[in-house]
Amino acid sequence: MDGLRLPPVIEEVLDSSDELCELKLQKPITLAETLPAKKTESPEKEEEKKEREGEEEGDGEEEEYLRAQVLQLLLQLDETREVSQRHEDSFLEMQGLLEDERLASAHQAESFTRQIQRLQAALRSLQEEMDGLEEEKESELQEVNDDLRAAQEEVLLLQAEAEEAAAERENDIASLQEELCRLRAELQRLHAAAPKYELEISTLRAEIGKKRHDTDADERHDNKDLKQQRDTCDDVYLAVTDTEQVKADSYITLSQSGDGEHRGRPSEDPESPPVSISEVSVLKVQLRRAEETAHKV
Repeated sequence: MDGLRLPPVIEEVLDSSDELCELKLQKPITLAETLPAKKTESPEKEEEKKEREGEEEGDGEEEEYLRAQVLQLLLQLDETREVSQRHEDSFLEMQGLLEDERLASAHQAESFTRQIQRLQAALRSLQEEMDGLEEEKESELQEVNDDLRAAQEEVLLLQAEAEEAAAERENDIASLQEELCRLRAELQRLHAAAPKYELEISTLRAEIGKKRHDTDADERHDNKDLKQQRDTCDDVYLAVTDTEQVKADSYITLSQSGDGEHRGRPSEDPESPPVSISEVSVLKVQLRRAEETAHKV
């Protein structure tokens, strides 16, 4: 508080108090010096001196009063200085706190700035990502719209085909109904003609039974004839075989003897029975007919 400057009035009071203190210190010396001179002075001078002393005493009382006020003011000034010092200390403390707060605010603002920059970068990346997603969404939406349009066209085509198929089905149903009516009429006609057909079937069954009975009798008779013909054919076949064997033996004998005159002539065996070629042919024809008849039966 050395640099703290007081108001001009207080400084004047302090100066006057200092002067009064100096006068008080100098006053006893002046009185001591003037005591021997009182005896030689005149009464007028003594009265003047008394008046002067009265004035000095009044001035002294006034000085005492002023000194008391100055002391009181000095005490108040000390208190004011103490209060001012406390306020200055508080001010300095508050200034330090404000400086710390300012630094903290600056650091916080810098931190907030960095966070804002990071958030802005993140926001830009998110915006770019959202733009990409928006474009992708628009492309997907376009594809979906194209698919939907194609599906709608296909649905319309299928509806047209379904309507055409329904019309064809109705035509088929109508034709089938007509055919059903025709078949019902035919069935009724057949039901009406059924007794006639049953009568014909009964007649045919009777005729077939009769023919089967006659066929069985003919079959037994044919089997008997066939057996006889087979026996006859076997005998004829054996006779023909023996005759051909005799002819072959005779031909071999003639070839070995070297007789050229008898070449080509058949040998005559008086012991073999005479068999004609026409009879053999007739027997073969009868045998073939009998076999065909047996196969038919």
